[in-house]
Amino acid sequence: MKNLFFRRQPARYFLLLFILPLGCLLIQDGGAESASARLPEPHQPVFQPPLGPGKTPIETVTAPPEGGIVTLNSGTEITIPADAFIDSNGQVVTRPVTLTIQEYLNPIETWLGGVPMNMGEDNVLRSAGMMQIRASVGHDPVELGEGKSLQLDWYSVDDNPEYLTWTLDTASGAWTQTNGDIGLLPRDLDAELAQAEAALPPRVDPAPLNRYAFDIGDMTGKQPGLRKYAGVQFVPIDGQPCGHDATRIEVEPITDGSGGAFNVKFILDTVMSARFKASSFDTTTYRSSWRLDTTTVCRCNLGLPPNASERLTARIQRLLNGDTERQRERGRQKALELWSEYNAEVERQFLFGLLRPDNIPAQPDRPGRILQRSMQLDQLGWINCDIVIPYPTAVDLVADFVGAEGKPVSIDNLSVLELDTRTLYPCKNNRIRLDPTKKNAVFGYANGQVAYLDDATIAQLSSSASPTPLVVKTATISELQEPSSTIAQLILGS
Repeated sequence: MKNLFFRRQPARYFLLLFILPLGCLLIQDGGAESASARLPEPHQPVFQPPLGPGKTPIETVTAPPEGGIVTLNSGTEITIPADAFIDSNGQVVTRPVTLTIQEYLNPIETWLGGVPMNMGEDNVLRSAGMMQIRASVGHDPVELGEGKSLQLDWYSVDDNPEYLTWTLDTASGAWTQTNGDIGLLPRDLDAELAQAEAALPPRVDPAPLNRYAFDIGDMTGKQPGLRKYAGVQFVPIDGQPCGHDATRIEVEPITDGSGGAFNVKFILDTVMSARFKASSFDTTTYRSSWRLDTTTVCRCNLGLPPNASERLTARIQRLLNGDTERQRERGRQKALELWSEYNAEVERQFLFGLLRPDNIPAQPDRPGRILQRSMQLDQLGWINCDIVIPYPTAVDLVADFVGAEGKPVSIDNLSVLELDTRTLYPCKNNRIRLDPTKKNAVFGYANGQVAYLDDATIAQLSSSASPTPLVVKTATISELQEPSSTIAQLILGS
């Protein structure tokens, strides 16, 4: 299993930034994907993928006519109503429908897809989940019927409640806000677990012995259930003597909130008989019998006998607290499973740990805080869960990029990635705007290579009214995948 609690390692910052998202996604674009699974490649100039189209994962799932829930590899769940789709003639589709989906769950995937995220010149959209979704039966496209909607449910890494739904016009590259419902459910699993445990009965300790404490046993061999009480001392709660020999003994925990109290029932259930004569003059001997049926109930606490062994002590603790301890453990395991599931499913959103904020705990033995989002879709195509973010203004300059030899370098898809907020700021016409108090990456694509500014260069950036010459570094994907190479050492800073 993956390490779900990956801690950020600054020394591997850029290596992780490029190798994991780029390398993994390029591999997924290989022969495993059938031609029929490919989405129609957009021919509009608004899409400008630096490495070409189709570099983000494409997934197909089948929606049955009766509806149901389908789950994507990322963990996103799509709830589909019955008879959800109609064909080009407006007729309800009664055959299984193929959904072809391309998800964009982190800024690097958005960059790879060349998806336009600008809102005018001074704002961008920060996404909490974006996808392109198509539906078809065979080669024939279908659409959602009137009054039908799909529900998306996924784990989120952003707790901002102001996200809205947007759709993309692929002809113009313009995003339009829709009225789709957005749900956000923050859950603190640790707090939920503590609250559930607080509702359970408190832990109970063995009672001190008194002079009337007694133990019980089975001399008949017909009550094997009494074996678990072997060696256990029962301490009468009222401090009075109680108990006697009986034909049957029953032990029942008291559930009225008394806290570790038990009823011990001594049951006499037998037939007594005797011989007698009617008088001293009667020569006949008679036999008489009668049924004896009495029960004595002793209300007791459990106590430890002197010098009790560890095994007996543990057994008494189980008798006193077994049910509540099992409930506590079941609750803890359920919370841990949900916490582990959350961490596994948001790894892609966090770029496999690189974008994981420090305020998210990394304690595998203790559940933390998770976020669950939902979104309603009443149309197919491009759909996004977004919030409008203004460009930073602290640093604002136009860069003139040069290579190590001093020659000009033309960079495509130049962007600033603000790691702490997972915001991608496209740099139109080489205009770089960033907040120097944040951790930033500046990168693009130049002549088949990844082009980037190193940390030292980014740290020295300042606003300028005139073009600023900046030395850019470049690396191929294969060079980045070789840690011992010169370029990898430069990126690693070692």
